[in-house]
Amino acid sequence: MAFILLPKNGDSVHVNGWNWRPTLVLVRAKELISDSEYEQLGTHGCGVEVSANVAYLIADVIGEQLATMRPGERLLADLTVSRVAKKEVTLGPAMAAEPDVNDLYSATYEWLATFQDFCKTSGGFSVL
Repeated sequence: MAFILLPKNGDSVHVNGWNWRPTLVLVRAKELISDSEYEQLGTHGCGVEVSANVAYLIADVIGEQLATMRPGERLLADLTVSRVAKKEVTLGPAMAAEPDVNDLYSATYEWLATFQDFCKTSGGFSVL
């Protein structure tokens, strides 16, 4: 499942839910969005908008996070950083056990860098 981030300025960005969810967790943890906005930004079709000011603040938070990471690392759903490659997880009835949320959701360094640049130049954005 992909989310489309529509900026007021520039080109849209597509992000999969696996990268998007921990990104939202980080932004919520820094209190840049409310719990309601967190839910709306993580749901398709809600039409919630992020102002230019908040987008720029998000870029700063992402920059702070990137300063603690290196290319190839991942920000996990619990906001820890891992150097271990993401495991392939097959979802379905043949699963032996529920996968760990950190095996499913993690934001890559590369995605976070892309999102930081997007936030700096977007002039605010909405999520489809």
